[in-house]
Amino acid sequence: MMLTEEFEIMQLLSEKYSDDLRIFFKPPKSLDEILSFEQEMGIRLPDDLREFYKLTNGFDSLMAYMNLWSLETIQEHFQEGYNDWINEGDGDQYLVLGSDGSCGYLLLEIATGQYLSYGDEGEVVHIDSIQDLLCWNIECLYDHVRDLAEDEVVNRYLERNADRR
Repeated sequence: MMLTEEFEIMQLLSEKYSDDLRIFFKPPKSLDEILSFEQEMGIRLPDDLREFYKLTNGFDSLMAYMNLWSLETIQEHFQEGYNDWINEGDGDQYLVLGSDGSCGYLLLEIATGQYLSYGDEGEVVHIDSIQDLLCWNIECLYDHVRDLAEDEVVNRYLERNADRR
């Protein structure tokens, strides 16, 4: 699974609509840094998440559709017990990977490698892959700026990936 296209589309949107979207990408991590994180945490990240962190060590968007946190932030929150609100004390079974800018969070169930979106009302949605999540994020970001100008690259990407959203 390659996330390069999703990353490039997000960068394109970020550059083209920098004043409206304000997406901030963090410098990527090396495989050694990712392996070190995994060793310190006692887990193995899914392959697609490893690939994501090789492209960027997370990103923030002031548009608040989705923020994927850096490995350092994930580790810090986990060690501080930030996850304790999940399932009444079962927080050690999950990593919080980011937020949707509201009260919702993206979770990784450590034992299964399953991604979950945990909404502000406690609703849980299963997400198949980081690629699907990024595709949804691209659509949300693009919907916000589409009235400013159409972009054929983004339009073609969204048409090809309509089943991911």
